[in-house]
Amino acid sequence: MMVTELLKTETRQYHDEIEQKLESNKLFDGTFTQDNYYKMLVVNHQFIKAYETEIHAFLNNSDKELLNRINFNKLSLIEKDILELKLSPKEIGTINHLKNRAEALGALYVIEGSMLGGMVIAKQLKKYPDLETANFNYFGHYGQDIGPIWKAFVNYLNEQIIDENEKQDTLQGAVKAYQYLIACTD
Repeated sequence: MMVTELLKTETRQYHDEIEQKLESNKLFDGTFTQDNYYKMLVVNHQFIKAYETEIHAFLNNSDKELLNRINFNKLSLIEKDILELKLSPKEIGTINHLKNRAEALGALYVIEGSMLGGMVIAKQLKKYPDLETANFNYFGHYGQDIGPIWKAFVNYLNEQIIDENEKQDTLQGAVKAYQYLIACTD
């Protein structure tokens, strides 16, 4: 089984839980509010702030080359949104530290995966009068390139992580990231 298939199946429960806690389903039934969006931004900010630097510290030059093409510096993007909307960020809680490159790539999978949903979120939120002029620096970051970027990232992970122990570490990194993200919603 490819590592991304493992990640998708073994983290589904965490993915579903975070979507429930952030009430993402409301996007599609028209009941999602600005407050839902603000909560989503603050939670993601706390998550990105906790993990982005740690992930980067474990990556090798090949990883960084890929990430330079997709602009990994998500913290600056989400902080622009936080400032623009005059939101109050939360402090970073205790994190379950990553221990190696494979775990870092697993946590990165969670970050990059959230960008997929971000396009849908940004598109829906443009319909809200108070947000129609918002920049969506974070959720709209990849724009129409999200499909090819995600595909390149998934292919890269599948090429890089082939050892069974590394696959398990990658899964562990994704689980740590999801658990922290979920904890940020409380």
